[in-house]
Amino acid sequence: MALRYTDAICWNPSSADDEMWRQLHAHFTEPELVELGSFIGYIAGGQRWISTLGIGHGEVLAGTTVGLSPEAARKIEAARGDGGLAAGR
Repeated sequence: MALRYTDAICWNPSSADDEMWRQLHAHFTEPELVELGSFIGYIAGGQRWISTLGIGHGEVLAGTTVGLSPEAARKIEAARGDGGLAAGR
């Protein structure tokens, strides 16, 4: 159901008919639908903006650990031989 909701938000808003909303409410509360819809819109909008800028996947900050959890950053740095977390990496 969440994928159908995502498809409606991103590609086909007219598919969000009464039946779809009935099914969504069978699985999600109203606050959950708001939160999920908001997140889908945020991510989809960000992806469209990146595409508008002509930026491909992994082209910005590809050599950094920005946005990763400390544990994931340590694994990446260990694989690269960096030894530890560096500011802004």
